[in-house]
Amino acid sequence: MEKAKNNAKNLSVPVGFWPSIFMFLILICLVVSMTVGLKTTPHVPLLIATVLAAAVGAFHHFSWNEMLEGITGAITAALPAMLIIMSIGLLIAAWMAGGIIPTMVYYGLQIISPRFFLVTTLLLCSIVSLAIGSSLSTIGTVGVALFGIGSTLGIPPAITVGAIVSGAYFGDKMSPLSDTTNLAPSVSDANLFDHIRHMMVTTTPTYLICILLYGAIGFWFEGDAVNSAQIETTLKALEGNFSIHPLLLIPPALVLVMVIFRIPALPGLMGAALLGILSALFLQGVPLGSMLQAVMDGYSTSTGVEAVDTLLNRGGIMSMMKTVALMVISLSFAGIFERTGMASSILRKIVAHVKSDRGLVIATVLTAWGILIGTGQQYVAIIMAGRLFRPLYKEHDLKPQNLSRALEDAGTVFGGIVPYSTGAGFTESMLGISAWQYGPFTFFGWINPLISILIAAMGKSIPKNGDSVHEKKPNPTDGDSQGPSGP
Repeated sequence: MEKAKNNAKNLSVPVGFWPSIFMFLILICLVVSMTVGLKTTPHVPLLIATVLAAAVGAFHHFSWNEMLEGITGAITAALPAMLIIMSIGLLIAAWMAGGIIPTMVYYGLQIISPRFFLVTTLLLCSIVSLAIGSSLSTIGTVGVALFGIGSTLGIPPAITVGAIVSGAYFGDKMSPLSDTTNLAPSVSDANLFDHIRHMMVTTTPTYLICILLYGAIGFWFEGDAVNSAQIETTLKALEGNFSIHPLLLIPPALVLVMVIFRIPALPGLMGAALLGILSALFLQGVPLGSMLQAVMDGYSTSTGVEAVDTLLNRGGIMSMMKTVALMVISLSFAGIFERTGMASSILRKIVAHVKSDRGLVIATVLTAWGILIGTGQQYVAIIMAGRLFRPLYKEHDLKPQNLSRALEDAGTVFGGIVPYSTGAGFTESMLGISAWQYGPFTFFGWINPLISILIAAMGKSIPKNGDSVHEKKPNPTDGDSQGPSGP
């Protein structure tokens, strides 16, 4: 029996380049046509693409068990992230019922200037995400409060969400506590802090440009244009339905304290949720039965003000199931795509045309970007591109942080913009705005890969293993005997 299974495995032939690229293009066409043209969720087109990918694998004699191995491997690696996403849904409901997020909105409306709101949003989300190392946690907590503030101040929701996502993914990229920040150097064999320092070269100019852009947009929203009546109505609705007190700002502060003491994300989030539940039970007077229902199905209330109800009625474990389902389906596609050799066939074709150091870096950025767009998964983009390009970086004698930075410059920061990605699905679940709407205003995700490509094309910041710390300013021709050709 075992011999028959081995013989069946030997019959399988890795899928070639043209069928692989065709499958990749089918995925993009299905998702874009159905989500944009038919206004459906990305789940169904991704599922259709997964079935087609499995059919291609079967045609090349891959058994179902072989493809199932790829699916289960991809999903298993993402299980911790799924648990965190569900815990964030629980946390949001608990913080809503406990008056924590309403308190944040209440004080924020009285402090934040409309003109500087977008820059403040970018900075605040950056700081929180940098501290906790999670873009999703930042969007689901501080992001929800800022979204409510922005809506009341009259800032277009899509622009507000763009600033929230930009700040959240800055921290996700740069925090030593972030999973992607640790994954990229791990795949590349780079030191974590060498990796973070090297990312500053592309991240700093990107961030400064974002501040200028959000600042310029913010100046369109003059103080006298703000609907002061709407602000007053919101404040009264919050006061009338919650006990507002500065002490309720302690739970968000404790989340940062948990980070300082290196408490893992999942226990930390559950601890923060417990504080919200206790606040709901003992400060807001929410019955235990209602509280249990809220953490499962989401917090629900009626203040008599539609805009306030839209802000408050959210959260719950079930609200995250759409995002979890999206992860399972997209990871299933990615697992089959990698297991049947489709990913390797495409990547090998790209690698074959790389001749120079700068071309290698640009090819890495574009490849990670392409895999992220194709699969919607940051982890898949970083791991697949990292595995393929790592030997080439060694062959070119380039320091491993060149590879790890390139992986994150595209494979991490664009994750919140791809409409069928986990990040975009989560953001839409939390804030009700799709990536098709907020994507154009998520400046950090667009600009960072372009800055990375520009710096590489100039031949800058591509250190080799032989370079000392004090010598060698980057030269456009270093390690590049082919001239200014690209990948």
